[in-house]
Order: sequence, then C-alpha cells, then structure tokens
Amino acid sequence: MQADPTTPNEQAGQSTAPAMRADRSARLERRKSIATGMLVFAALLLAACMWARHVHPHWIFDLLAAMAEAALVGGLADWFAVVALFRHPLGQRWIPHTAIIPSKKNALGANLADFLVRHFLSREQLASRLRAFDIAGRLATSLSTPRTAEKLGDALTRAMPHLVALVDSEQLHLFLHRLVDARLRQVDLSGLTAFGLRQLTASGRHEQLVDAFLDYLRGVLAAPETHGRLAALAGREVWRILRLVRLDRVVADKVARKLVDGATTLVAEMAGDPQHEMRLRLAAQLEALILRLEEDPALRARIDQFRDQLLEQAELAAYLRSLWTDLIAWLQADVRREDSAVRARIAGAAQAFGEGLAADADTRAWLNGWIQDACEPLIDRYRVAIRVFIVERIEEWSAEELTRELELSIGTDLQYIRYNGTAVGALIGGAIYGIGQVAHALLR
Repeated sequence: MQADPTTPNEQAGQSTAPAMRADRSARLERRKSIATGMLVFAALLLAACMWARHVHPHWIFDLLAAMAEAALVGGLADWFAVVALFRHPLGQRWIPHTAIIPSKKNALGANLADFLVRHFLSREQLASRLRAFDIAGRLATSLSTPRTAEKLGDALTRAMPHLVALVDSEQLHLFLHRLVDARLRQVDLSGLTAFGLRQLTASGRHEQLVDAFLDYLRGVLAAPETHGRLAALAGREVWRILRLVRLDRVVADKVARKLVDGATTLVAEMAGDPQHEMRLRLAAQLEALILRLEEDPALRARIDQFRDQLLEQAELAAYLRSLWTDLIAWLQADVRREDSAVRARIAGAAQAFGEGLAADADTRAWLNGWIQDACEPLIDRYRVAIRVFIVERIEEWSAEELTRELELSIGTDLQYIRYNGTAVGALIGGAIYGIGQVAHALLR
C-alpha cells in the first residue's frame, strides 16, 4: 500500500479547508439574512406608517414613513451595488455594468498583478528593505548565541542519518562507481601531469620549491649529529676499500668527512646560485619530461595503461569501500549519542563563525554587499515572473470559481455596506423630513 506523501500539517490543512469554507459560507448567508431582514422591516414599516397616517394623521407617522422610505431606497441601492460586483441583479443581463468581477476577470487579474508588482515588488523598495535588514548582522547575532548554535547542530545531526542512509545505498554506490570509473578512464593523466608541471615551471615558480628543498637539505647536512653520522657511515664504506691497500682507519675517516663536506658545500652552492649547473640540468630534465608527457605516444600509452590497471584493481575498490563503510558506521553511531562529536563540532563551528562575524564589521559589510549585489538583479527578473504567474493563475480560474471565492472572502464585509445604506438612509430620510417641516413652518 502506497504511503500518503503529504505531511501531517498538509493533511490537517486539507481536512480543515472544507470546514473553513463551510464556516465562511454560513457567516456570509447570516449577514445577508440580516441585511435582507432590515430591508423587509423598512418596507413593512413604510406600509404600516402609510396606513396609520391615513387612518390617524399624525406627524410621527409622517416622520417614520419618510425614514422607512429612505431606508428602503438606500438599502436597495446598496444591495444592487454589492450584487452587481458578483452577478447580474435578479438575473437581468441587460443592466449595464453588472457582474463586474466575472465579466472583467482577466482585466482585473492583470490590474491586480500590476498593482502588486508596482507597489510591493519594485526594485527600489525591495532593495532598500534588503539593505536595512542587515542579513549578516542578524546571522552573526543568531549564530553567536550558544542556544542557536546548539539548535543548528541538533537539526543537522537529526538530518544526518537520512543523508547517510541515502549516500550509503547500494544502488547509489553502483551508479557512482560506474559513473566515476567511466569518467576516470577518460582522464588524460599524461596531459594533466604535463599541465601541472608546466604551470609549476611557468615564470620559474618551481625554483621556490627547489630552494625550499635545498635549504632543508643543507640544514640537515650541516647539523653536527647528521654530519657525524654520515661521516661514520661513509668512513666504514671507504675503510672496506682502503684496508686492501693497508691504509690507516684515520685516513679513511678523513676522506669520508671530506666527501660529506663536499656534498654539504655542493648543496649550499646550489641553494645560493639559481644559475648553478646542477639546477640548470634539473630544469632541463624537467622540461624534457614535460615534453615527453605531451608528445611521446609510448609514454602516454604506458601511463594510460597504468591508470586502467589501477582502476581495475578489485583490492583498491574494496579498500576504498571499507573506508567509506567505516566512516558511515562511525557517523551513524556518533549522531545517536548524547555527547555526539559531530553535533559538538557543528555547534562550535557555528558559534565561532557567528562570534567572528559579529566582531568583524568589514566582513559583515562585505557579506551584506555581496547579498545585495546577488539579489537585486533577481528582483527585476522574478517580479516579471510573479506578474505573469498571477495573470495566468487568474485566467485559469473559471469566472464562477473566482466569483464564489471572492464573495466568500469579502462578501461578508460587504454586507455592512447594506447595513449602513439602510441605517444611513433612514437617518437622512428623517433629516430631510425635519428640514422640510422647519422650512414649511418658516414660510407660512
């Protein structure tokens, strides 16, 4: 049975969506009922007052009738305005400028996208917010806190077993082995070696390595203990020859010391003279080797054969696999421990990085500048993509779907317009009636 790929949060969101939609629909219908009830009450009040003032004429009935009539007119006008946003009032399609949202859906979507892109995703606004956000400073403050560094270490440590299980799968090993083996067999080892040596010898950069080696060798030969040990060894070898001609051992030791002194002097001369014959000969031999690596087919073929033989060695593959297996086993065991070394190293490194970044204003400024330079060009690129996405998404919606979603979202609040229209209409009707009565009294 295939597992549900959605997360618990996603499943909870999917299960609550119908309930939320039903709740919004119920609230909308309740508000509509209240607004309609106000209109019905105004109509009944108007009818009752008209009958009452006909039977028992009195100014109070005239006032209430005027207020009810104005409330009815105001409520009906606002009902028409609200309904005309979403559909044709009473289904009368001949009335112009009604069902505005469904009839102008695509144009409204384009205008909405332009509004969002222009006022919320402009380059200047986002760039200024990015500069003011101080990402480097926030990062330094967060990571320099031990608790945050520990949380980061815990999060990465918890994720590590899953990553380890992925990279340690047999299928991945076989795939990588085939891929790496095929790639390595295409590597021009001779060319790479020649290129590396050519780069090393370019502008005499290899001379620095030669100087360092000769300085080290000169120091070793000049050391008293090394000098004495080599002289004794050479003396024994020379004595084996000189004793055949019955020369004294002392003579052999002197000869040996002279040889060691000569070698020490030669090394010192080579170290102090870049144009020394031995160094020039070494440079010539190195150049000849580079040329052979570049141009000698036989040498190149032998090196390629050595490369292929090395790749075919089962022992090498088994050894590398065993190293990898040992590393994976250690990681799996370590991340399960309370005193995990990996967790401690990650937390320590994160905290050290945060503290160092917090103490280095120049680095924070550089990092903020780098982020701004990297992100600002993306603003213009993706703001256009966001606009296109909004327009296309709204065009994909059916008019009925979009209208219903918008009505559920804002229709409840729009009913307050009907409430206000009915109530304000009643007040205005009463005010007009009062003003009329005062004017009538003054004109008598």
